[in-house]
Amino acid sequence: MGSTTYEDLENTLEKDGPARTFDLLADTLRAEKKYPQLFEALLMKKRHELGMPLLGAETFRDLPEELRVQVEDHYVHVCREVGSLYLSSGDIAGAWPYFRAIDEPKLVAEALDRWQLPEATESQTYDAHGNSPVDVIIDIALTQGANPRRGYELLLSHHGVCRAITTIEHQFPHSGEAKEACGVLLVRRLHSDLVSNLLHDIRRREAEVQPDSDIRRLIEGRAWLFEDRGYHVDLSHLQSVVRVSVGLGDKEALGLALQMTEYGRKLPRDYQSNDQPPFDDFYNDYRIFLQALLGIGVDGAIRYYTIKADRASPSEDGKHFPGEILVHLLWRVGRPREAIQAYRKHLKDFRGQLSASPSLFELCNLAGDFTTLLELAKDRNDLLEYTAALVRGRRERTAVE
Repeated sequence: MGSTTYEDLENTLEKDGPARTFDLLADTLRAEKKYPQLFEALLMKKRHELGMPLLGAETFRDLPEELRVQVEDHYVHVCREVGSLYLSSGDIAGAWPYFRAIDEPKLVAEALDRWQLPEATESQTYDAHGNSPVDVIIDIALTQGANPRRGYELLLSHHGVCRAITTIEHQFPHSGEAKEACGVLLVRRLHSDLVSNLLHDIRRREAEVQPDSDIRRLIEGRAWLFEDRGYHVDLSHLQSVVRVSVGLGDKEALGLALQMTEYGRKLPRDYQSNDQPPFDDFYNDYRIFLQALLGIGVDGAIRYYTIKADRASPSEDGKHFPGEILVHLLWRVGRPREAIQAYRKHLKDFRGQLSASPSLFELCNLAGDFTTLLELAKDRNDLLEYTAALVRGRRERTAVE
């Protein structure tokens, strides 16, 4: 602010009073794009109106009940205004704290969808904390949850598949739709990479090759692709992405993952690292599971995984992972009553956190039958679970009547 501005503030206060002075201050800060100070100025005006100290640690929560709603509405309005000013200038990092404070991520999410990495210059490559522009945006979008799908998309494009796998397997901060969307992105990316590398290899040997995105057609009749211990994508990445895929509901992604299992089955046996049972024959076992999720060979897959579950024993901590996988499969293919019976057979004695199976409450809710849950809750002397099943079951019966 120049000396004229200070004089204007003094003259306005003398002539028009504090309210107009605060308006002039806000207009000046807005024009100078000093948005943090603008935020404080707008709150300061409200403090003045309420007779509170203009500066200090006193909070609006200390106000009488009748004024609290009015003050909260003002706070929300100011956050929206200042956050929107940041967005209009392209500063997502500046805008996010204001929208996060009022739990309104929509405008930031839309801005993240439009965001593109600016051309790097020495002054803008890293911020004061040593973070690159893209890492700042990934943190806001993915870690802080403003737009997880976009954040994961940027993670894939700027840091690659390895980092994306590590994140989704070990560090993913979200569940539900957000994780589903990111898992689909990961499957599509690795499938695309594998197709591209296969086509490149084929074109070195064949003069005319039509573009094709189906891995099964690309490898059919071309055993030479796997000669001399050849492979076309990082094998640990391939296994990780197949493993992630079975938790997805997106049919297209499941189909792409199924194609990748067909590729994996063609690899030399010592490249086909086994997983823990029931996926000890990794690519073949996941192929059968994925086919069932797509409605192919469902009865055969259930028999296959039932045999594996029946042959397996619980681990030292009482977990029965093959049993969990069987329950998961039955749940996913729409057979909740059979899933309940499998749960009762293999999982009823385990008290810890299940890693693959839905809860018994969820299965009973889906089947509309809480008999098994009531029985097991009584056996476990679990009054909380018993009461939940009792009340939920009554609600189901009342709805039917």
